[in-house]
Amino acid sequence: MSNHLKPILLVGAGNMGMEYAKVLKKIKQPFHVFTRSEKTALHFTKLSGKQASFGDLEKMMSDKSSFDKAIVAVSVEHLKDVALTLMKNGVKEILLEKPGAINVDELKELEVATQTFTSKVYIGYNRRFYESVQKLLSYVTEDKPIRSIHFDFTELSKQIEKSGSTHQLKNNWLLANSSHVIDLAFFIAGKPQVLQSFSTDHLAWHPEAAIFTGSGVTVDDALFSYHANWKSPGRWGIEVMTDQFKFILQPLERLYIIKHNSFEVEEVTLQNHLDTEFKPGLFNQVQAFMTNKRNLVDLSEQIQNVNRIYTLILFGQKH
Repeated sequence: MSNHLKPILLVGAGNMGMEYAKVLKKIKQPFHVFTRSEKTALHFTKLSGKQASFGDLEKMMSDKSSFDKAIVAVSVEHLKDVALTLMKNGVKEILLEKPGAINVDELKELEVATQTFTSKVYIGYNRRFYESVQKLLSYVTEDKPIRSIHFDFTELSKQIEKSGSTHQLKNNWLLANSSHVIDLAFFIAGKPQVLQSFSTDHLAWHPEAAIFTGSGVTVDDALFSYHANWKSPGRWGIEVMTDQFKFILQPLERLYIIKHNSFEVEEVTLQNHLDTEFKPGLFNQVQAFMTNKRNLVDLSEQIQNVNRIYTLILFGQKH
């Protein structure tokens, strides 16, 4: 990247905004930072050395020269409104932090806007870009396919309950947070063509369900199963089985392997300087957004995922 390139707009100067800024600096992509509050802007400038402006986004967009691209790293509840403002002001390519909006209705509203303003919107599922995931996929070939996969999206429910997250966000937690691991599992093994789901129980902050199980078959003919119990301790994890190996992503940033005739769990060495220098997966995600868009989730795919996967997992057959 060179400095003659047109600057892109980074909206959001909190923790994720800081992480995106690190990547943009590294690839020498000029960028302008905007946030709502003066306090956040000053904090960002102090920590990053990069000036951030603040105030009303609509006004800033009318005062500044136009931007073709933007990265949006604001809270989930504000993703849709920020994206709409950007599209109305001529931004043609937008990378939204996951899950893109608080619910499917907002996602559909964004999709209509992309058609009106001829813009493209992508959702940032950075775990698709983990080196651990890319290394795992390097073992998978047409002759050595994935036969089955199991994943667990158990959440830290006690922490979530005590957190300052809004009621709306907590009520949509499966899409807002658990979709990270669900998306990754089906990115690895293929989207489900058959999905049977069951859910039960509830939490004070999540009345719809608290325990989730299910299984099915992906479009690549891999059998899958999943389990998550938000009332019990646990953590995210994915297990992938081929005829040759069993792979374990737990935590997702690391890759472990089990070979035939062995119970030994061996860690696979990763050349992960990008996943240690930057927030894991973020460098390659930004590179994809700036270039070929490969492995990014677009709005159409995200809406399909909500309708065909996340909603089925959330509501399931009640027991």
